[in-house]
Amino acid sequence: MAGKLASCSGITQSAESATRRSETDFFKLFVDNELIEKLTTETNVYAANKIRILEAGNALKPNSRLRKWSPVSVEEMKVFLAVVINMGLVFKSEIESYWSTDPSTEIPFFGKTMTRDRFLIILSNFHVTNELDNRDPLTRLRPLITHAMARFSEVYTPEQNLSFDEGTCPWKGRLKIKVYNPAKPQKFGIKLFQLCEASSGYCLGFDVYAGKRNEDTTNYCEAVGVDPENLTLTSQVVVGLMARCGVLSKGHHVYMDNYYTSPELFSELDVLNTYACGTLRVNRIGTPKAIQLKRKLNEGECIYRTGNNMLAMKFKDKRDVHMLSTIHNPMMSVLWKKKHGTDINVRKPSAIVDYCKHMGGVDLLDQFGQYNTVARKTKKWWRKLFFHIMNICIVNAYRLYEKYSTNFPKKDHEGFRKSVVEALIEEGGGPRGQSVRRGRPSLGEKPARLTGRHFPDSIPAKPGAKRAKPCRDCVACNDKPGNREGHKRKQTAFWCPDCQVALCNPYCFRIYHTHQDYKTILNNV
Repeated sequence: MAGKLASCSGITQSAESATRRSETDFFKLFVDNELIEKLTTETNVYAANKIRILEAGNALKPNSRLRKWSPVSVEEMKVFLAVVINMGLVFKSEIESYWSTDPSTEIPFFGKTMTRDRFLIILSNFHVTNELDNRDPLTRLRPLITHAMARFSEVYTPEQNLSFDEGTCPWKGRLKIKVYNPAKPQKFGIKLFQLCEASSGYCLGFDVYAGKRNEDTTNYCEAVGVDPENLTLTSQVVVGLMARCGVLSKGHHVYMDNYYTSPELFSELDVLNTYACGTLRVNRIGTPKAIQLKRKLNEGECIYRTGNNMLAMKFKDKRDVHMLSTIHNPMMSVLWKKKHGTDINVRKPSAIVDYCKHMGGVDLLDQFGQYNTVARKTKKWWRKLFFHIMNICIVNAYRLYEKYSTNFPKKDHEGFRKSVVEALIEEGGGPRGQSVRRGRPSLGEKPARLTGRHFPDSIPAKPGAKRAKPCRDCVACNDKPGNREGHKRKQTAFWCPDCQVALCNPYCFRIYHTHQDYKTILNNV
């Protein structure tokens, strides 16, 4: 049924130079200087417009961080992205807590790399584009989506087996394009149709669901000679996305679940020299009646029908499994697995065996994406989706590094992200945080009362005072006025002229000038 792959898989010539270099070279295949310059320019434009509007309306508050705004440079944007990526390596529930100075939770990296206020002001003004089109729900991210889609397909040519499924960018706020998918770990969010390589999970392309009608999908269907009017909307999504990724007419095998599988879609893909396999909903138009009949089968039994270069089957495992394929013949595969309590090998149709083997590409991408994810809780849905797409770029870079880097020993996923963070900070000119920690002086700096020579003297009377020898509260053996309940007030006629404080003579005077924590010593007497 299926033909051979028309082209060899592997990294393209334009990206081949990265195979002998560092981890950051693989990262730059997807997040290059051109994209970072775009983010820098748009962020500065948005901040300038925002400040101008607030000043014109006298709405800029006196203590607003915007009063300290200065334009972001490309180097500083690299450091900003490095901090965002590193937040995925060290998870905390609140962004401000990364700059906490609490000894039990302090992480010096963030304070040394970028100050908290500078990071937050860049984040609040962060933008991908300021040119908005009200007809496009994804207008705020359109430049990033276009850039990512182009790089994913330019950098790498995939292997023969692909998987098509949907992923979810978590989002629970109000949003017109938010969907509910109970089958996913993140049930509420923005749906992405994704095409991935089955073996590695490398994302070849994605299409963000923004409503039933998608002009891009329709245009790409027409570009490959498919009339959108003859296809259902889900079939248009599959054909359109595969056309955008440039994998049609090359002999690829694509695996999908029963949400997409239909005889009409598989027929169109077969004409385009692309072959498919997937689980089938028996109520699809064109499904053979023998497969639709509710005929009971014994475990291990199978019935099938072939026609138009297509195989439809019904196999009884623990429950009925319906399959449709233009890749396989009606053959059984013998597995190493034994039937429970016997020495008999399990036998299953080869279509089901290959489906289980190659369907998990999108799940593999989601799995790696959950490790050290850069996605953060935010009030802006498009910013959450930006970080989600950025995460896909990092996973793609890691999968290529793992496959084609000649550097040994190779680093794991976490080590790869650490190397990218270090490289971005170095390219950004190094850390931009506080060089000197502010706060109380260290214990090594002795106060003036513990140095020099001090002598007691009588407290001088003020002009016109009734008492020739006035008394004051001793600062050493008296508590603060708010804490004196139940304690006797102690006064003295002596003081230290240099320190200008009243002290009982001689004991309190001596302890005050010779011990750092004089209160503790006097309270224990």
